[in-house]
Amino acid sequence: MIIIERILFLKRISIFSSLSSYELRKIAEVVSEEEAESGEILFWEGDFGDCMYLVVDGKISIFTGKQPAIKVLASFEKGAFFGEMGLYDDKPRAAAAMSDVHSRLLVLRKGEFCDLISEFPMVALGIMKELNNRIRATNNKLNLIERNLVDNSSRLYSREYFLDCMKNLINRAKNEKTLVGFLMIRLKKLHLKDDAAATETVDKSRTELIRELGACLTVFLRDTDMLCRFDDNSILVMIPEFNSRGTLKFQARVTDDINQVLVDFESARKLYSDVEFKTLTFPDDADSTEAIIKNLESV
Repeated sequence: MIIIERILFLKRISIFSSLSSYELRKIAEVVSEEEAESGEILFWEGDFGDCMYLVVDGKISIFTGKQPAIKVLASFEKGAFFGEMGLYDDKPRAAAAMSDVHSRLLVLRKGEFCDLISEFPMVALGIMKELNNRIRATNNKLNLIERNLVDNSSRLYSREYFLDCMKNLINRAKNEKTLVGFLMIRLKKLHLKDDAAATETVDKSRTELIRELGACLTVFLRDTDMLCRFDDNSILVMIPEFNSRGTLKFQARVTDDINQVLVDFESARKLYSDVEFKTLTFPDDADSTEAIIKNLESV
């Protein structure tokens, strides 16, 4: 961007909108330009922060937690800014930032910012006002995430939250050219030994069985792995950096324990069910989040 393009862009950003053309030019002269690919991490939670970013084009997500079970706190698109706390204190970043698509950014470093606010205090005041608004919005977002994080009946991650995490992980895997394995475990129809159980009893038992299978699988998961209740009859496990062979080996490791859960369930509740497995690897079997979901739903 040439200087005049930067000035026009900065003029449209809320914290700079009241500044004069001269003041905007001073800022335009000290910001630098960067680009980020889809899935690229701009900074991690805990990193030292010394700059603020302004989004020229693209989309950036701010998240907390470890991949893949992350919580997206906010998303910023063209004309927005983020990372401003790095200008004010020397504390580590409270969250991480990832580019959802190819993005272009302007970067304002702490040193240049300190020089600017000594001459133009209104810049600092504008950012402080925006911070108050963002703190309120983040608190509301966290409350919403906590309500939607877990499927209440099975106590596994909810499908909605899982798919959000999957999208972010797939974007990162595309950028880093890594693999992601998926294992679907689907219950076949529950069989009633005496054919007398009501439908609601069967539905309740199905949920209980899903919960028990989920608890069984959790023992085998690494910190980077994740599982959810994909639908009424299925559990989906996401295993970063696993190829098709590794995913099949994971299936082999869990099969005996899953079969034991089914045997115990039949003994205790007089209902039984078989399970079927399906494995899939990104990007070998499906090269996008949408293709993965479509492939899995076709089971």
